Amino acid sequence: MLQQRLTREVFARELVPARARWWMAAAGMRDWYAVVGSKLRPHLGDESRALLSRLSVRMFERRYAALREAHPDLPGDDRARALLMAGLYRLPVARRSSWIFEALGGGPRGAAEHARALALVRRLSAEERWREVTVHLGELLIVLTEDLPAHLPRARAILGDICFDAGVTYAQLMKRRLGLPAAPPDPAAAAIEVLRTSEYVFRVNPQHTSATDAAARTGWLEGNACPWFDRPGWNGGHCGIFGQFQNGVCHEFGLRYRLGQTIPKHGGSTCRVELTPIQISTGRSSAARS
Repeated sequence: MLQQRLTREVFARELVPARARWWMAAAGMRDWYAVVGSKLRPHLGDESRALLSRLSVRMFERRYAALREAHPDLPGDDRARALLMAGLYRLPVARRSSWIFEALGGGPRGAAEHARALALVRRLSAEERWREVTVHLGELLIVLTEDLPAHLPRARAILGDICFDAGVTYAQLMKRRLGLPAAPPDPAAAAIEVLRTSEYVFRVNPQHTSATDAAARTGWLEGNACPWFDRPGWNGGHCGIFGQFQNGVCHEFGLRYRLGQTIPKHGGSTCRVELTPIQISTGRSSAARS
């Protein structure tokens, strides 16, 4: 369809306007919270969302402090912090996600607070809003890997499983939205195309190169990493956890995703991943997850 071809072209050329990028990143963060809250429920029961909200407070506090350094005119009160963060997540159009901010003081209540949230968000340009929200993805993972183990054994492994499942679901969704064939002639190229849609929205590998071999069903993608690898607390383990999302995407195309080089572990200025065929596919087997 024409719309699918246009969507693929816009993403390939990275022509999405800043405001739309912000909207997509905000929707991505809301979806990510919903997925993590749901997937943690079998382990934590009905308290999973409340705990996730509480653990997020430290991340929101740190991000608001960083924003105030760049924008000294932002108010210093706790309510302003909650309202700005809720505004960045576009809570007025997604009120079902209000639980994310409960531990921070809750989202906007009433017309006056909604107006204040919008006014606070307007102090940032659309580009700044997008860049800020993209940082939250990695900052949240840092907080979860540091604080969740006190409440849940094997927290990091479970987060990796959640990322893998989310990657499979995302690939299935994007294959439909982009109109990709069920069995693409170059599966590595199709997988990289889907990977790049999520990387583009969250500022991963903004400068990148890639290549594929259709006959061998292999490929590679190399770029200048993500907005998080130099954040306090980030390490190679976090690359591995988030790498499971990409692994899930590639698994949907019959491929294995391997982190061949990461800046936190190997130094340098780029990260590189290798895509190779899955020899024996048995669902979420060790072969698929390695």
